[in-house]
Amino acid sequence: MIARGWLARRQRPRPEAAVLADGRELGAAMLRRLVIGQCLVLALHLAWMPIWLVALALGVAAWRFLELRQRLPPAGRVLRLGGVVALLGALWLHYGVMSQMEGLIGLLLGVYLLKLLETHDRRGARVVVVIGIIATGVAFLHDQGIPMALGALVALGWLLQSLNWLAGAPDARRAWGETAWLLLYSAPLMVVLFLVFPRLGPLWSMPQMDRASTGLSDEVSPGDIAQLSRSDARVFRAAFDGEEPATHERYWRVYTLSGTDGRRWFRAPPDELAATLGLTEASFARQGRRSPWVDEAAGEGRFRAELLLDPDSRPWLPSLGTPLATDSEQRYLADGTLERLAGGGSRSLLRRESRGAAPANADPAGDAWNTMLPNRANPRTRALGERLWQESGGDKHAFLAAGMAPFGEAPFRYTLMPPRLNSRHRVDEFLFESRAGYCTHYASAAATLIRAAGIPSRLVVGFLGGERHPDGYFTIRDYDAHAWVEVWLDGGWQRLDPTAAIAPERIELGPQAVEGSAETFLADSPFSSLRLRELDWANRLRLRWENLEYQWQRGVIGYQREVARSFMQRLGERLEVGYGWLMAHLRSAPWVVVAWLSGAVLALVGMAWLLRLGLRQRRWRNESAMLEYLQERLARLGLEPVSGETPAGHLRRVASACGPASGALEAVVEEYERLAYAPLNEADRRAGLRRLRQAVQKVRRRLPKARYRIRRGGAAREDVAS
Repeated sequence: MIARGWLARRQRPRPEAAVLADGRELGAAMLRRLVIGQCLVLALHLAWMPIWLVALALGVAAWRFLELRQRLPPAGRVLRLGGVVALLGALWLHYGVMSQMEGLIGLLLGVYLLKLLETHDRRGARVVVVIGIIATGVAFLHDQGIPMALGALVALGWLLQSLNWLAGAPDARRAWGETAWLLLYSAPLMVVLFLVFPRLGPLWSMPQMDRASTGLSDEVSPGDIAQLSRSDARVFRAAFDGEEPATHERYWRVYTLSGTDGRRWFRAPPDELAATLGLTEASFARQGRRSPWVDEAAGEGRFRAELLLDPDSRPWLPSLGTPLATDSEQRYLADGTLERLAGGGSRSLLRRESRGAAPANADPAGDAWNTMLPNRANPRTRALGERLWQESGGDKHAFLAAGMAPFGEAPFRYTLMPPRLNSRHRVDEFLFESRAGYCTHYASAAATLIRAAGIPSRLVVGFLGGERHPDGYFTIRDYDAHAWVEVWLDGGWQRLDPTAAIAPERIELGPQAVEGSAETFLADSPFSSLRLRELDWANRLRLRWENLEYQWQRGVIGYQREVARSFMQRLGERLEVGYGWLMAHLRSAPWVVVAWLSGAVLALVGMAWLLRLGLRQRRWRNESAMLEYLQERLARLGLEPVSGETPAGHLRRVASACGPASGALEAVVEEYERLAYAPLNEADRRAGLRRLRQAVQKVRRRLPKARYRIRRGGAAREDVAS
């Protein structure tokens, strides 16, 4: 009984495609293709978009499925309008405002999904596909990596084959074949435009693509940077042209912190600092390609580096020591740091020269600003600094040596999990009670102690170290964040890193090498590939992938106008060299030139022949392609079909006017109708296609080359060339 019931269900006729009032079909098969296309496009955005968009896609697909099964009525105007209102409300609740780029992308995706509710003909289906193509391109605002490019290619291929189906492709093979040819034809044009067309700057950036959740901020309190050791997020990659810095020299300066309230250190922007001190903003920041704070007589920088910066909406730019020059106009600050002029919502390349050392120029804010401490804050630290200054006899070097010496001795210890500081005088609590902390604890304590002696000092926040890839570039991540001190000493700023005294292994090997850091290091990245560095094969795979991704970002995404100009210049130089070689050999040995030219001509002819052969093979794929080719040949001779005429009817009508080709045309019609309508097995079908091809070739050989004179509205009247 069960078997009979199952067989009955299997033999039940499938529901026919939904034929609409205008006579054009848009049945379950086409709707399924549109839904799959929407899923592929949505997958490109899901990492940045709300997950409830998936529920919206499933709800729309379910409604259309039940509508086809006649279990639900077509979505009316009220339902569609309600869906749009609900979408706007959900986006407003999720993002707060709709002016942000991610909110606008969410609106585009929502409209793309809801459009399927009112798609009832092929025109509407084409609109859905076109919106999907736009949404695929918009996905690159989120990310431009290799996985995104491959995913976008898959989605684009699916959408294009959907358009081919809507254009009347007879089967899946034909639709995918046309899609492949479209992509193949567009590839050369895409390559040419990529190489020679000037790259335009971004019309907008993604303000949401900041990294404030894990990256550096413009103020620091003890313990903040310790949280960055929990993340493996990449900040930038650096490749050096020439000398590379030693391990203890990889101090990447990002910004300086000169203000403090006793608990935290903060950055004073140039405009605020100028207003506070009664100076002009130009005293603290200027635009250009070379630092105005460094004497040009100093010559070139010690290090030349190319930085591939990950997306970051904040303005600051890292530099190995003092920046000297950049390949594009940037904002140079008097404290030896660098800021970009435009937002960094996408990856960017920046080439720069730097000294590798702290700035030599004095701070325009003056010594009073860089020795300022809040009143009645951290009294024990201030008293200690004053006592050590007196004991050193006013010798700055002796004072600094005495102040840093205790950090390298017990009971001070370096830890990524320091005890929480809760008192008002946090530096006092750290120096005299807890004596356990991370780089910010030691740097803030050292700067406070130095300022207590009246010596100008400031905190510097940036990155220390970086992983060197076997291919020669460095990767700097969040966990490389570091803080140290700069002291005005001997007519210039000098780097002073208390961490080197308490934890020298942090300087040489990174935060993961510090004893007791295993539980905290990468705690927010449980699936990080960096956890597999101890496995040799896994680490090799990780490094190969990172190098592939680096070359993609640098060579493809980072392809700039200067690179295009350089490429065209090199191409011109090579053509000039080739022309000179040709002329020289033409004068000395003409037969060599003739041989080379003959070989080049033969190669071009061979390539053209192969291309023509490939195009010809397309016409023999199936019976429809063969008749389409034959009808095109007849149309060029003036025997085009009339409106509403079938291919077989067209050939029968004009056969009598084709002279020697009439018999072959009749054979073509018979073979075509047999293939199109007779129930044939695979062997018979292959034999029929072979006979049809032979008949089409016979017609092609017997057709005249000149154009027929056509009787108005009917067949050809006479076989006379016009």
